[in-house]
Amino acid sequence: MEEELKHFVQTLNSEDGVHKNTVVSYKYDIDQFNNFIKKKKKTFKSVKKKDVLDFLESLKQKHIKNKSTSRKIFALKRFYKFLISEKIIKKNPIEKIDIPKSENTLSITLTKEQIEKIISFVSQKTNNYRDLRSYLIIELLYTTGVRVSELISIKTNNVDLINKKILIDPFEKGKTRKERIVFFGSQTKEVFEKYLESRRVHFQKKDTPWLFPSTNTSEFLTRRRVLQIMHNLADQIKIDRNLMHPHSFRHAFGNNLLNSGADIRVVQKLLGHSSIITTQKYTEHREKLIETIENYHPLNKSSENIA
Repeated sequence: MEEELKHFVQTLNSEDGVHKNTVVSYKYDIDQFNNFIKKKKKTFKSVKKKDVLDFLESLKQKHIKNKSTSRKIFALKRFYKFLISEKIIKKNPIEKIDIPKSENTLSITLTKEQIEKIISFVSQKTNNYRDLRSYLIIELLYTTGVRVSELISIKTNNVDLINKKILIDPFEKGKTRKERIVFFGSQTKEVFEKYLESRRVHFQKKDTPWLFPSTNTSEFLTRRRVLQIMHNLADQIKIDRNLMHPHSFRHAFGNNLLNSGADIRVVQKLLGHSSIITTQKYTEHREKLIETIENYHPLNKSSENIA
């Protein structure tokens, strides 16, 4: 079935609106399922519903989160629909498999003390390009609240160091992915300047528009690579890997601003939420108002008004 999988990936790549990272993730998930059924001496064509359920049970035994399991089910559903459309199979073994309910990811966040520990660690390691890259990744995740998919696809010409703002122009546009402006403070600006100088030297023979270019390809870093970087930091800092996740910083950003008195509608815009109901999940029913954001961020205790 290698050719069929290759054809499926090519089909996804040719479709409008399908992000490359999504294609990579789908292929990874399908490969994982393929390896599982091979041990059962099965092929994609001979798989039954029970085999899929056994696969899902194996993920549960490995403590794979529902969100990741759901993505794998979506990938397999799409792949099997493709096989049916190509008349390679007649019955879809995953058609009636239920999608597990996602856990409440808002509970996964970092305390101020943990973030201070992380910032203190990365701020002392600025001797080379990779250390500075890790430092800036942490700073941007916490001071802007961007999603990891938005972070990795930032272009250098969308960064305004003078006015300390970034145009977020995400690859994955849609109902919940829209162009917006995010802001950062003076501390992050200093890290930015050091990183950009190091980046210029590191990639002097490579013309790339991305703020965080991949060393091995012409694209930007993958989400998987960012997570690897964060897990490596977690091991060094002695923090639980499950806490050291891009979304943990995004949640901490939203929580800390709202707990300090930030206007919920301003935070909604900064987080890029299409609905204020989503932002309200961070508030625990608080209704506080402010005139600026930067004054309330733990890393930016200045009087500059950016809102």
